[in-house]
Amino acid sequence: MLGKRPGPVGPPKRLMVLLTAVAGWVDAAAYTGPSRVFVANQTGNAVFLAARLTERSLHQPDLGRAVAETSGPLASICGFCAGVLLAAVLGHQSLLGLGRAWRALAANRWFLLVVEAALLVIAAATAAPHQVPVLLIAAAMGVQSLYAARVALPGVPTTTLTSTLVALITRAVQDRGRAARRGVRLLSLVFLAYMLGAAGGAAVTLTWSYSTAHAIAAVVLTAAAATIVRADLSGRGTTDDTSG
Repeated sequence: MLGKRPGPVGPPKRLMVLLTAVAGWVDAAAYTGPSRVFVANQTGNAVFLAARLTERSLHQPDLGRAVAETSGPLASICGFCAGVLLAAVLGHQSLLGLGRAWRALAANRWFLLVVEAALLVIAAATAAPHQVPVLLIAAAMGVQSLYAARVALPGVPTTTLTSTLVALITRAVQDRGRAARRGVRLLSLVFLAYMLGAAGGAAVTLTWSYSTAHAIAAVVLTAAAATIVRADLSGRGTTDDTSG
């Protein structure tokens, strides 16, 4: 799957690389911002949550401080789960009874990208305490994760790098041939995209603001969705829907 050439507009290969960069961008923005949590990497939040609860229970128990220290990771985990649930519900068969227009809308390749961008825009615009934008941004990453899972490009979940590193190393060691080399290059590019995205998100957050970083991410996602729309309307980009 990783060896096939991308289509004219790039889904899923180039789009998956872009989405991975967006995940790195918002992760770094959230971590360098007031929340000090991750919004895409939920493994890190689980560690934060467990470690802080354990620390509070073993040393200087303080319920108020425990709530304050765990509200960020908890909001991110809950938001991510809510985003996955939202994306699953939006495409579920039970909603197809809403009519032909809904079926046509939900079936579009760009639909979940627009939902994700909308969540980021709302997060960037909100003036609520930082747990609220964290929840919204994590929900956007949950939507993105389900989108990536449906594309099913091995080693490219877009929101974490663990499976990417495993796939990269095993493919480099075990596989041979031109297709394998293309797969290694793609997985290397995915890893680099996350790192560059994280650097950009951190730089924008530290230079301007947390909200600016997420507004830029929303613009990038909207542009990606617009590219897919243009390709679909012109009859191009249909040969790479499920290939990787």
